[in-house]
Amino acid sequence: MSEYIGSIVNINNEEWRVADKAFRFGREWQYTLSHENVDGTYKSMQLNEDALENIIESGSKIIGELK
Repeated sequence: MSEYIGSIVNINNEEWRVADKAFRFGREWQYTLSHENVDGTYKSMQLNEDALENIIESGSKIIGELK
């Protein structure tokens, strides 16, 4: 499994940065994605590892280097 931290993925025509990875609920990795709006406000969402991989495998454009 590659590290996705710092990568940018395109979801619903918005660029989301993979900001953090944490082991949650004692059983799965969760990634926090963040998106900055034009007015300077931020949105964030949390996805588990499988959901993030499914988004990437479905053809989402990835900007940035996967480590």
